[in-house]
Amino acid sequence: MIGGVQIQGRASLGGNLCNASPAADSIPALIVHHAICDIALPQTRRRVPVEEFCIAPGKTVLGRGEFLASLHLPPPPPGFGAAYLRFIPRNEMDIAVVGVGASVQLDESRRRIIAARIALGAVAPTPILVSAAGEALVGADVSEAAIARAAQIAQAAARPISDMRGTAEFRRHLVGVLTQRALNKAIERASRQTEQAA
Repeated sequence: MIGGVQIQGRASLGGNLCNASPAADSIPALIVHHAICDIALPQTRRRVPVEEFCIAPGKTVLGRGEFLASLHLPPPPPGFGAAYLRFIPRNEMDIAVVGVGASVQLDESRRRIIAARIALGAVAPTPILVSAAGEALVGADVSEAAIARAAQIAQAAARPISDMRGTAEFRRHLVGVLTQRALNKAIERASRQTEQAA
């Protein structure tokens, strides 16, 4: 999904993250998977959640002499599902106009959400975790109303600009549409995982 065959053959998740593009495709997906950056200096190491790694377009928390040594993704808990969707003008090899990552964890009944995360790309100076949108889903039954409410919160958190690829208004609309679609896909995947575990 990211780039063409040549890029896929040479690039890495760490490189995409360190590039710190607001529209990076991998970053919202890493955020909703609770990814942690392992940052190294010759004598020390520190850990930073991916959602705190990018601080401005093209800028990261890496200090002088530091480098991203690895990414840690914790094993998904039971009933977990995630999805990343983007809108691009072309079918491939294009920069996202809007990207949305979503993850959910369902209870054993597959009817209630016990955890959720929503991350946005290309609608702010950095990819962002919309904590309030995920928190609004916690404890809610799986329903169109709950998903629509989370999408509205995500829309309100977006700070898009207008440029040659789309207006701010268009991008904000897409945040709502893609958040609902990504959540539905994440819920579907979580339901399948819970069924397989039963």
